[in-house]
Amino acid sequence: MGRQITFLLFLILPLVFSCQRHDPAMPETPGPVTNPNKEVKIFTTPVIAFIYPDVHQTDSLKKALGTDRYFAFSDMKGAEFSKQRSIAEKYRLATWSGIASVYRFVTVDGTTVEIDLRHSQSPWKLIIFNGIDAPVLANPEDAGNILISTFNLRPEYKGKRIRQSLPATIPVETALVQPGNPVNSFESIPGLKETTLRLVIFPGQAPPPLRNETAGFRIVNSYISPNRRFWLEFDNDMFSNTDRYYTNGVVLGYSSPGLTTWRLNRFMINRNKNSVVHSAISLHHGMFTPLNTKEPPPLENDRPYASTLYLRYSRFSEDAEAGILLSSAIEAGIIGDAALGQLLQKSVHAGIPSNDEPQGWETQIKNDLVLNYTIDIRKQLAKTGNAELYTEGSATAGTLHTRAVMGIHAVAGRFIPGLTPVPENFSNLTQKGNKWQYGIRGGIEMRMVGYDASLQGGLLNRNNVFALKPEEIERLVAALNVGLFAGYKNFGLSISQYYLSPEFKSGKQHFWGRIGLNYGW
Repeated sequence: MGRQITFLLFLILPLVFSCQRHDPAMPETPGPVTNPNKEVKIFTTPVIAFIYPDVHQTDSLKKALGTDRYFAFSDMKGAEFSKQRSIAEKYRLATWSGIASVYRFVTVDGTTVEIDLRHSQSPWKLIIFNGIDAPVLANPEDAGNILISTFNLRPEYKGKRIRQSLPATIPVETALVQPGNPVNSFESIPGLKETTLRLVIFPGQAPPPLRNETAGFRIVNSYISPNRRFWLEFDNDMFSNTDRYYTNGVVLGYSSPGLTTWRLNRFMINRNKNSVVHSAISLHHGMFTPLNTKEPPPLENDRPYASTLYLRYSRFSEDAEAGILLSSAIEAGIIGDAALGQLLQKSVHAGIPSNDEPQGWETQIKNDLVLNYTIDIRKQLAKTGNAELYTEGSATAGTLHTRAVMGIHAVAGRFIPGLTPVPENFSNLTQKGNKWQYGIRGGIEMRMVGYDASLQGGLLNRNNVFALKPEEIERLVAALNVGLFAGYKNFGLSISQYYLSPEFKSGKQHFWGRIGLNYGW
């Protein structure tokens, strides 16, 4: 047992430590820095960031302008950079250099502003950040006066104008750049239209005032939901008077605005429209058994024993105006004996005199890694005062499941709307619904299955006593659910019944029930 627990901690602890927030150092660099992964760069203190073109932008400009004119243009931009570096050095302002990527700035009051330059067609930029106001994206030739005013430098420098040797834009793909039509000037460069400035607004904050220099930005507000929620779900097929297949499951979850600061969010999908964002973390445990647990498993034409234990991190973006809920999730954990399914089921059966001890857990799927990524999108089809209808599509890839899902879900009764509108002010987000909530919900799904480790074994450890072969798997599986829910103020209770069509050729349909409890504040 000690080795199993050690194995479990070995898999789970790295995920927990990776979720801790770390503010990376901001080294001074003399020139462009290679950043092939284009990770998010985070700044929490005042800085002047010098942004250079990446390889793709450089190649595009060389093709558009010709090599000689490109280098001439590069030298002119470099000269402007030198002027701004001189000002920064004189006033001992921190600087940083890098290539086009995603940059996140956190002000002293915690407001987060994200600037995405990965698709910008305007190279050689400066981002000027004083730690208090929203950062300013500027062209090198315009940056001098902006820098002086942003940092409130000495008055004698305010009247000193920076020579504008170049306009703000360069043609990359225009009619001017054609064979036989040489470019005579650096005019009409696409400006900031490909640049997204995302304002990540935490509870109790308001969007920072935007400067005139941000007029060309595409502004996206992400309001972090201030609501917190704790929930517990218990699944078991005893509610259907069976003891087979997916026989037991437990989910323990927590949602909080603080989770949106975790470093895992760099892997999450964002809605590129104004939205309300919330994140959650949950622990999932599941147990799977053959058709008959009272006898040794036949090791053919049946589901193998299996158990799973994993953490799930999820991020949700609610765009009520478009009727869209976009979410993504990462799952990491284990499948196999280290997930403790054998211990838990035998302990439960031993505590109930009328239950026989399950036979054959020693043949369960062997220990292996669980690592999954899911993208899910829901579209609201209809909404009335007491009913909502959604269609859903999702895709999951990884070592536990690889599948695509299409479905329709509905809810009716007295309830808080499924999508939260973007607020006029943050107090609107904290408003609760009716004291009493109640209703019915249900859905139908069609699953297109590519891989299921609980049936076929893990991808890394193939040394299983018994696992189903690919040709034994049902590739189309139907799922249905219907349930009732009720709540009063912060507390909620739900009961549901689930149906699943056969998952393998010789399998049977399966039913199980779920009881859910939640508390929100």
